[in-house]
Amino acid sequence: MARADRTLKKVNKVLARVEKHIEATREALEDLEIEFEVLQATVKRLKEAPVEAEAPPEEDLDIENASNVSTMRKF
Repeated sequence: MARADRTLKKVNKVLARVEKHIEATREALEDLEIEFEVLQATVKRLKEAPVEAEAPPEEDLDIENASNVSTMRKF
């Protein structure tokens, strides 16, 4: 009986760890969905903006290596 108890205890620990990973992944996915929607809205707004003939060149954004990217925290 002790062996079954020990096995059940180990399985419950694994179950708890998997549950934590699932929750963390769910929260990360929610954050990514929010950022994706913001990016989509930005692209839409930029596509709809009138093009100025003499607009000064803009600095290229390095999105992949940006260090000022923030994430939203849930309360």
